[in-house]
This record gives sequence, C-alpha cells and structure tokens, in this order.
Amino acid sequence: MKTAAVYSQKKFQSFNTDGRIKALGKVLDALEAALDDPFRRGELLDQARSCLSWLEKPLPDDIEKISVELSGSPDPHRISSAIAAFRTSRGLTFTDSQLLLRQSDGPRDADPAMQNRAGQMIAILDNLRSAFNVGSIFRSAECLGLRELWLCGVTATPETDALRKTAMGTENRVKWRYFSETASALEQARSAGFRIYALETSPAATSVFQTDFRLPLALLMGNESLGLAPEILAQSDAQICLPVQGWKNSLNVAVAFSVCAYQIVCGDRTC
Repeated sequence: MKTAAVYSQKKFQSFNTDGRIKALGKVLDALEAALDDPFRRGELLDQARSCLSWLEKPLPDDIEKISVELSGSPDPHRISSAIAAFRTSRGLTFTDSQLLLRQSDGPRDADPAMQNRAGQMIAILDNLRSAFNVGSIFRSAECLGLRELWLCGVTATPETDALRKTAMGTENRVKWRYFSETASALEQARSAGFRIYALETSPAATSVFQTDFRLPLALLMGNESLGLAPEILAQSDAQICLPVQGWKNSLNVAVAFSVCAYQIVCGDRTC
C-alpha cells in the first residue's frame, strides 16, 4: 500500500481491537484532509466504509453512528460533521492548527477604498504573552491587508512555533518589525505621521463604533492581563474601547483586535 491510511482487509484484521480503531482514525484523518479533492475523497470514503465493515459486530454506538453517516451521501459537509462527532465521542478536540483552511474562498477583488485604508494602518503589540494570540492577529491582519505589525517586548515573533500554528501561513505574508521597547515603537510611529489609538478599557475611552478614525493610524494593543502601562497609554492620541454588556469587561485580545481592525478598515466612519 502506498499510504498508511489505506489497508487491505487482511492487514486491517491483523490488528487487535485498539489497533483497528487507530487505523480507522488514520483513514478518517486522511479523508478529512482530502475533502476538497473529489477523487481522493471518494477513494478514502470507500476505504473508511470498508474498515467499518471489517470491524466485529456489534459496533460501539459512536462507531455505529459514523458507519451510518458515511454509508449515505458523499456530501463533504456531512462527512466532516460525522468525523467531528466521532472525534468528540472519543474525547478528542480540535485546535486551529488541526483545522484545514479552504483555499480561494470568496471574491479576490478587494475594495480599493478598503485597501487604501488598510495600507495606512499598522498595529503595535505591547508585550503580548500568548504566541497563539499573536498568530491569530497575524491571520486577521493578513485578511485585511494591513500595512505592518510591530511586535514589542516579550511579544512573540514568527520564529515561534506556537505563533505559526495559529497564523497558519500568514506570518509569511504580513510585514512585521520587532522593538525591544514599546516606547521606541511609539516614537517611531509618531515621527512617521501615525495617529496612535490605544485599545483599552479605560473611563476615557470612546467606542470604536463611535470614533472618527484619522489615517494613517497605529492601533496599540496591550498585555492580555495587565493592559497598557500608564506611561504607554499616556503616549496615545486617543483611547478607544469595545462596548461590553456582559459580566466580563473585555474580549480576548486577538478577538478585540479583529473587531476593531475590521471596523477601522471596513466601517463607514473612517476618514
């Protein structure tokens, strides 16, 4: 056999019970990875059905369920849902790095006005502790076409494995710089003509949805737990926030960045 995800009946049935379940899992992994390839998807779907038929009866409930699901329509959405349900029943969970990205989704003709706004925007990340958050910010920045990311202090850079897991290739498509001190980044941004907006949950902050953003601008994001230090916050030109109506007073920093960045680039109050 050419791949470990393809088994003959003799090979499959030579495994013990646990080995057969592991082999079935490998076939399902390969099937999920091939969902966008109709020919390969068909081959692996047939293999998964064969493996399921070779298991001893009666089948456990979760295996019986996926056997029924895969015996029906070859629709990739149905297959994906069936595999996800099977993994959940086995106590397995997903991270972003395990999920496959669809390629060439949506129209590729960007709005010139939004491209222009995005090209006049940078983000300054002040001592973010989570490389996963930074990777997620890279992904959002790439989707929007932002000019640059400036990474300061302990903020992870693209050499970090954890960052690459959530950036999912976008770390190679977004320009970035590193500054050991955030104050130096702010000084350079100001000298380059950027207006600095600090995203912070402070009494002086105004809603991002009620702000007339002035370009070019730098969006300043602070540490996940401590936010922006007073001396850093004081160097901003304006303080903005996302309105919250629940028990928590703030969103995850990567989520907050995405909401705010999209409002700046795509909202109708930017000028």
